[in-house]
Amino acid sequence: MTPNEKDYMDRYIYQVIRRLPKAQREEVRMELEELISDMYADKGSMEEVLTELGDPAEFAKQYQNEQKYLIGPEYFDTYLWFVKVVLICAAVPILIISLINAIGEIPAITSQNAASVIIRAIVDGLIVGITDAMLSCISAFGAVTLTFAIMERKKIQIEMKKAEKWSVESLSEERKIPSARWTPKILEPVPDKKAIISRGDSIVGIVFIVIFSVLLIFAPHFFAAIFTEGEAITTVPVFNLEQWGIVLPVFVISLLIGLIDEILRLIIGVYCKLVMISNILCGVIQIVLSAIVLKVLPIWNPNFVLEIEQALGANADSSANFFTYWNADMVSNGLLAFIVFITLFEIGVTIYKTLRYGVSVKNGINSNT
Repeated sequence: MTPNEKDYMDRYIYQVIRRLPKAQREEVRMELEELISDMYADKGSMEEVLTELGDPAEFAKQYQNEQKYLIGPEYFDTYLWFVKVVLICAAVPILIISLINAIGEIPAITSQNAASVIIRAIVDGLIVGITDAMLSCISAFGAVTLTFAIMERKKIQIEMKKAEKWSVESLSEERKIPSARWTPKILEPVPDKKAIISRGDSIVGIVFIVIFSVLLIFAPHFFAAIFTEGEAITTVPVFNLEQWGIVLPVFVISLLIGLIDEILRLIIGVYCKLVMISNILCGVIQIVLSAIVLKVLPIWNPNFVLEIEQALGANADSSANFFTYWNADMVSNGLLAFIVFITLFEIGVTIYKTLRYGVSVKNGINSNT
């Protein structure tokens, strides 16, 4: 068996076992290696062997039982990823906002038993948040399940399709192979492990963006310097809340672009030209929008230092006085430099891994570039 024929066998086996549950894949791999090797010994042609076995997607069905699934094995892994992401994104922001609202009520408390009242307010906020989060999660779970159930029934392909369809006739002319529904010539190489994008990193990125967006939209006052004097609590917002209606849209658009890039990485799952182009475009746009937010728009509270000095009063300690050294321009420059560095670093990693290990997405299968 030549290296080229061994490569075709590996491609075929990969396309079969990727459609099976993880617990079953290794056993099926060994069975297929033995079966294909035996058939190759008889026929002497790997192309003839794999053509006889047929489309790996159809061949994989031999290892699947005939049960009717609400969500079948072909879709279950992707379904499970999206359920986790959706549930986290549906629950966590609601819980955070509920806690913020509960904490926001604390300064108004003037009871003699202040500690117990504060604890009770937080507990009540958590109860409301958990209830709302559960209802939100149930709705989100039902929507995602219904969507994937419809895909299962209609056999909608969630993988990306190449723009130009594969032509049996053109392949037959090139290789002089009789026309058929499937041929091993369209099998794509198994992707390099280093080309695989960590799903966990993508999910963490998506969750962070969603939570941060929710806080910016519903609780921008959460970003503040907090001072306590006895039972009194004073907050000084970092952001310019009076002009927040101007700043917020640009802020959210920037985060939304980052969210789209993360979702694309999660769905495709490997470094490829599409992921690289998306990462470069989204990164450049985010840098531009970040510069607009930090250097053009009135994002910072113009009275931040003055309000802090008033909040500190005469009893300010050295740690509290630290806030009086606030410099909006210096903070903007530092944040912008950090954003540019992180974004360019991520783009650089994406370009390197795409060019070094990357794959091209075509015909719903990953192939080495």
